[in-house]
Amino acid sequence: MKDKVKGLVLGIAIGSLLTGTGVAMAANTTSIQVAFKNVGLYIDQVKKSDANVIIYKGTTYVPARTMSTAMSKDIRLSNNNLYIGSNQTNSAGSSSSSNSANTPTPTIPTPSAPTVPATPSSSSSTSTTNTSGVNEAQAIQLVKDKYKLNGSSYLVADVDHEEDNMYVVHVYENVVDDAATGEGHTATYGWYYVDKKTGAITSMF
Repeated sequence: MKDKVKGLVLGIAIGSLLTGTGVAMAANTTSIQVAFKNVGLYIDQVKKSDANVIIYKGTTYVPARTMSTAMSKDIRLSNNNLYIGSNQTNSAGSSSSSNSANTPTPTIPTPSAPTVPATPSSSSSTSTTNTSGVNEAQAIQLVKDKYKLNGSSYLVADVDHEEDNMYVVHVYENVVDDAATGEGHTATYGWYYVDKKTGAITSMF
C-alpha cells in the first residue's frame, strides 16, 4: 500500500478546500467517494492536535493548513506554489521597499548537500559532491539522517520511483484499521527528492 505522487497533489487540494486556503482548480472535475475520520495528529511522537482527514483508496489526506499549524509553520499560496514555512521574496521591487524601510529581509538558508558515505572503491568524498553517485540505499539513509528518523519504530522510508536525476523517497506509516484482519492504510509523513549525484535533499512540502 503505497501513496503515489499524484495522490499528494490531490491531498493538498482537498486539504486546502477543508481549511479555506484558496487553490485554483482546473475546469475538469471528477466525483469521488471518500471517508472522513477524526484522528490525533502527532509530530515526532508528540500530539499536536486532532484533525479531520479524508481517506481515499487506502490513502490518508491531511489538510495542508492543519500540518503547517502542527509544525508551527506559516502557509501561503503564491503563483500556483504552496509554501509551508519561509518563501522567497516575490519580486525585486518588494525587496527594495523592505530595505528602504530598514526592515530586515528574512534570510532563507540554503541546505548544504550532505556527505555521502564513500564506497570501498572511492578514495575520498566531499560534503557537496560524490563522483560515484548515490544509490537507493544511501538516498534513504540520507533522508533518515537529515530528518532524524533513525530512531523511529513506526515510520518507513523507501524509494518510490525515480524522476530524471532524482530519487523520490517516500516516508510513511502503516496504519492498521482492523486488527482482526490486518487491513489498513498508509499515512504519509513526507516526500523528498534526493539528487543521484550530490545527495542533496529537497522536500516536496
